[in-house]
Amino acid sequence: MNELQQVEEKFGILDRVPVGACVLREDFIVLFWNSCLEDWTKIPKSEIVGKNLGDRFPHLTQPKYHHRLQQVFEGGPPTIFSSQLHKHLIPAPLPDGQFRIQHTTVTGVKSFEGEGFYALLAIEDVTDLTRRLQDYRSMRDRALEEIEERKQAQEALHQKTLELEVRQRELILLSEMSDLLQACLTVKEAYSAIAQCCKLLFPHIPGAVFIINSVNNLLDVVASWGITFSSQKVFAPNECWALRRGRVHFVGNMENGLICQHLHQNLLPAEYCCVPMMAQGKALGVLYLCAPDKGQLSNTTQLLAMTVAEHIALALANLKLRETLHNQSIRDPLTGLYNRRYLEEALEREVYQAELKGYPLSLIMIDVDHFKQFNDTFGHEAGNQVLRQLGEFFPKNIRPTDIPCRYGGEEFTLILPEAPLTVTQERAQHLRKKIKLLQVEYAGQSLGCITLSLGVASFPEHGQTGLAVLRAADVALYQAKAAGRDRVVTAS
Repeated sequence: MNELQQVEEKFGILDRVPVGACVLREDFIVLFWNSCLEDWTKIPKSEIVGKNLGDRFPHLTQPKYHHRLQQVFEGGPPTIFSSQLHKHLIPAPLPDGQFRIQHTTVTGVKSFEGEGFYALLAIEDVTDLTRRLQDYRSMRDRALEEIEERKQAQEALHQKTLELEVRQRELILLSEMSDLLQACLTVKEAYSAIAQCCKLLFPHIPGAVFIINSVNNLLDVVASWGITFSSQKVFAPNECWALRRGRVHFVGNMENGLICQHLHQNLLPAEYCCVPMMAQGKALGVLYLCAPDKGQLSNTTQLLAMTVAEHIALALANLKLRETLHNQSIRDPLTGLYNRRYLEEALEREVYQAELKGYPLSLIMIDVDHFKQFNDTFGHEAGNQVLRQLGEFFPKNIRPTDIPCRYGGEEFTLILPEAPLTVTQERAQHLRKKIKLLQVEYAGQSLGCITLSLGVASFPEHGQTGLAVLRAADVALYQAKAAGRDRVVTAS
């Protein structure tokens, strides 16, 4: 029995398995070729058994294949040609023209002659398995991509929701700030409300509101919030680029940016912005924000700052107009003192407080002696100059809580809350004496000495109502004038 017959007899059973099987001799002569390989390669046994396999598949003579097969012929361990690296050890086309993906195990088998080894090639077709694995991996990759896309979409939605919540909170705070500012009666009240609201609107960004002082044309800080404060508290308008340019000035790089002169050079923030506050085309001041960290003054934050500045400017302009109109309604335009209308309102209020708390309340009625002579001798404008000087004299020589009013013509009234009668008499005498030291000039000439007649009355000694006390003080005033002027008379 020759060698081929012996191999056929020993390995013939491999014709029945669905795995390619081939037996090679050391010289690459094919000794066995099973039916599965016949079907895969379309090469009959009769055409390849006894022939050199390298003639059919020359690539097997390449070093990367030949060396590993030679180790098996020499009795070395089995070697595997993985489908990942060697897909076509023995190429076998599929019906669609593509090649099968094979997983080949080469095992040494003792030769029948007792010397050397045959190489048994067990070739498994893993095409479908590989494709299913590829399909699975593709499906897995697509699923992972979809999961990642959903995750990104959820994160984007979450971020958008947070932004919307922040915007809604800002709108609520802006609305509350507008309501507070509208409810403020004075500009000073508004400054306190601005500081509280801005602290909530910019919780992590210190800042301040500066208002242009009409007296000296300098910007003064009227409201501030936050721990650090990197700007001067008083500065000129030309020291701020926002006021120079009439628009928002933002500096994100303190090394290369154009920095306003009102910032302290040794306390520079990470970034800052100045927002001009305009009303009716006129600059009222600046909203200043100084961020301790980069990125805090985003475009959204700057837009919010612009909106806040608009609200503040409009509210302050309205309040100042309201204060101006109110002052015009309660102030005497010539002397700057309160007018008779305010006198009546204040007197009623102070009498109520005095009665409620059990405090005394006193009045001083004042008349300028021989005032008609000033008008007749020097003219009416000279008389007006006397009244203006008295408008400055009285507030400087009474308490801050006292209320100076122009009663009419050359008559004045002082309301003194919580002042007993004896104290009021002393104050009246003090005014009478000190007025004589007042030097009034008009058109370069002195108008002479001014003297006053004063009538004093108190609540409740001289009346149970404000008007009754006022009449009592007025009667005392006329008694002082009738007695020779330049004196103080107390109501009886």
